[in-house]
Amino acid sequence: MNLVDTPGTNVILQRQQRLTEEYVPRADLILFVLSSDRPLTESEVGFLQYVQQWKKKVVFVLNKLDLYRNSDELEEATAFIKENARKLLNTEDVTLFPVSSRSALEVKLSYSNNNDREHHGEVLLSDPRWRSSKFYDLEHYLLSFLDGSTDNGKERVRLKLETPIGIADRLLTSCQRLVKLEYEKAIDDLTSIRDLVSGANSYALKIEADSNSWQKQISSLIERAKSRAITLMESTLQLSNIDLIFTYMLTGEKGPSAKATSFVQNDILSPALDDAADLLSEYSKWLSSSNTREANLYLECFHERWNSLVSQEESGSSDRTELVNEGEKLSIKALDGFSATAAAKVFEEEIREVATGTFGGLGVAGLSASLLTSVLTTTLEDLLALALCSAGGFLAISNFPGRRKLAVEKVSKAADELSRKVNEAIQKDISQSASQLVQFVDTASKPYQEACQRKIDWLQGVQGELSAVERKLQTLKIDIQNLHGS
Repeated sequence: MNLVDTPGTNVILQRQQRLTEEYVPRADLILFVLSSDRPLTESEVGFLQYVQQWKKKVVFVLNKLDLYRNSDELEEATAFIKENARKLLNTEDVTLFPVSSRSALEVKLSYSNNNDREHHGEVLLSDPRWRSSKFYDLEHYLLSFLDGSTDNGKERVRLKLETPIGIADRLLTSCQRLVKLEYEKAIDDLTSIRDLVSGANSYALKIEADSNSWQKQISSLIERAKSRAITLMESTLQLSNIDLIFTYMLTGEKGPSAKATSFVQNDILSPALDDAADLLSEYSKWLSSSNTREANLYLECFHERWNSLVSQEESGSSDRTELVNEGEKLSIKALDGFSATAAAKVFEEEIREVATGTFGGLGVAGLSASLLTSVLTTTLEDLLALALCSAGGFLAISNFPGRRKLAVEKVSKAADELSRKVNEAIQKDISQSASQLVQFVDTASKPYQEACQRKIDWLQGVQGELSAVERKLQTLKIDIQNLHGS
């Protein structure tokens, strides 16, 4: 037997504390010496909690027994120690020996010169000082612990065999705990990565909400141009402007454009189209920038959280954020089919059609009467002039408001169609951008998902191996118990 006297628990030097703790796993039996004046100090409680992790056999020795004035104080102290030891060591079997080591030493020293070794034990037992020191009980326990034929001796063999099993069990528990934590973390990582990838699907809603201001600006611009064109058409198609209307009717399609037509082209449509084209160009750049920024956010998240899982080569292949902006934006081409010159020509033709449809069927008298209505100032004079018209001419002029309304509706419809086309192109760009981002994020996440899955598979294999080791340890424990029983 090797008896190791380690430093106490309440030491100043940290290395002495570590020395004591390092011996615990290797010990078969721990003699834990307490002092009667201060049993179970804070440092001793902490040390016992450490011992409990290794499930070691602990024998308590309560020293300075002679400090207690009577047996009641001793019983109170031993009850206190046993109760707390049961809680700390999580066991009902607490062995405690109260002793007075000073008295025992004095008695032994007094008989040290006695040459009668054969009867030395009997002599000591006959001395009341030896019996009152209670050291005999402790010595007897330890001597029987060394004797393999006694119950204590058999327990010593069992403890000796269980020591390496206990160390292995302790290490196995620590490994299982660490592997379990790593496995749970790997599962959480994989779940988080998949959640990120799924979150990319909501990008369409986000970008659509952010695009509303751009759509409103472009729609507002087209709406203002439409309103100005309609106002100009309505002001042009007035009977008071019959001379201007006749200009459209008489010049024909090959004649020079009237002033109103020129105004529509140069002052309304061309500036509006230029502004719309500039807005759509800015919108396209903004959309590309948003896509790149969003893609970089995902890449940064992958790199920051899971970069240790993949190699540089694996993660570097997904850094091509230009993939989220492949293909030309459709909104840029939304105005390609719309020409300010052609639209102004249509505007002119609509006015000409109203003029021709209204006044083309009038005779000379009808035309004269119509012209009179444009120069005469009173309603009575208008009625006198119209009275000169034929019945058919009157009907033709009465259809003028309806023809004008139809022409206005055509202009409004053309503008609304352009606005719809632009909005449709913007929506397609949003859908395409969202689809490209989802595809990019899915591609970028693949190395991280695969790395997580490989780690999960490997940890599951380790857990299986640790479970096999645990079964072997359990078998060894049963064999040791059976050995002790025999």
